[in-house]
Amino acid sequence: MFFVVVLLLAAQVMLQYTLKGASEQLVSIRTSLAEDQKKFSSQRTLNERYQPFKSLATGHNGTERQFPVNGRELYAALDAVMKHYSIEFTNNDTNNQGSGNFTLSVSFTGSYYNVIKALAAIRESQYIMRISDIRISAAEGTTVRGSMNIFSTAKSS
Repeated sequence: MFFVVVLLLAAQVMLQYTLKGASEQLVSIRTSLAEDQKKFSSQRTLNERYQPFKSLATGHNGTERQFPVNGRELYAALDAVMKHYSIEFTNNDTNNQGSGNFTLSVSFTGSYYNVIKALAAIRESQYIMRISDIRISAAEGTTVRGSMNIFSTAKSS
């Protein structure tokens, strides 16, 4: 009989340790779940904020934009747009900034309306790029002169 009582007490102690461990695990899981829900909520918020900019990564025909392989490829695309809209332009400088980043510094002359159309076409280009430091001034009649810097990153291999 004494042996049965000792056995029951030992079983009760083991059960208490098991329940205590399970309780600690449950608290840990609840804490982890709360942290994951906070992360998910913040990720969802960021994703919702990203949605308006998602269209910037696609061209006018719905294809994904891509990074140019190098500055020459971007220059060739720019050359095609400028020739299409009869805009004279010169590449003043191609600055390789390291880490695959480069800037094209361009001067141009052409009809105001053609320059606006060319800028829209550049914006709809298949390549991801940023136009900065754009300056446009009047020349004669509807002709304008200007300059701009185009920044992009080379496609990583």
